[in-house]
Amino acid sequence: MQNYQLSIITINYNDSIGLKKTMESVKAQSYKDFEHIVIDGNSNDDSLEVIKSYNYNNLKYISEPDSGIYNAMNKGIKRSHGEYLLFLNSGDVLENENVVKSVLPYLNKAYSILSGNLIFDEEKGRRLREHPNEISFSYLVGNAISHPSTFIKQELFSKYGNYDENFKIVSDWAFFLKALGLNNETYFKIPVTISVFDTKGISSKEENYEAVYSERRQVLELFFPRVFNNANDTYVFNKFISTNKRFKYLKVIDKSPFFRKLATLQLGISVWIINLFRKQE
Repeated sequence: MQNYQLSIITINYNDSIGLKKTMESVKAQSYKDFEHIVIDGNSNDDSLEVIKSYNYNNLKYISEPDSGIYNAMNKGIKRSHGEYLLFLNSGDVLENENVVKSVLPYLNKAYSILSGNLIFDEEKGRRLREHPNEISFSYLVGNAISHPSTFIKQELFSKYGNYDENFKIVSDWAFFLKALGLNNETYFKIPVTISVFDTKGISSKEENYEAVYSERRQVLELFFPRVFNNANDTYVFNKFISTNKRFKYLKVIDKSPFFRKLATLQLGISVWIINLFRKQE
């Protein structure tokens, strides 16, 4: 079986229109030597007909029932033969026809996880999201790494396990927290815009926010049982997330690259002043 530098995995269920957009963007890539795996959950629309209408090289697919998003993603992982994996779900598209060609030089085995820029396609317009140059533990807890613009070394799934199917919305967040936050895997920010994100997905809908935070809390309780060992600890954490002004301000600042850099500069100056006073004590 041929191995590839990159496998793109697309999961789909009853979204033939989004699937066509995704597959069209993959087919249009100027560099062709990569693998595309489509996992369809036995859709009852015309998704299977859409898949069969494409015959570009290295396209593989299955259409069978699954138990959810992460069950489908895990099926894709098991069938992949790429050193790096990119999850580009139905409705998401690669930003232009040269994305794969532009990214390949960075996939040189030196880094475990690499993230590029992502465009949110929202009702009010398009919004660019950039990842920070370095990923801190606090960033991982309070933010999400953009799945459709992130390349994950396949061997990490053998090392840490596939996506936890007990969670329905945040298993990718939990995986990044485990790999980067708890095990210090290497990370690199790619200076390339990778994909356009379909904001109609389950984790992007406002009515699902409460479920997202509930699952995140469950993940943290699983990873840090000594911190969340009683109801009071969990209450304090939830209260901190919902009311802490500093946390809210950081979330706002994070959305703006300019103010994020400004805040980093101000924090650096503050640390320098603190260290100066400590030396004089």
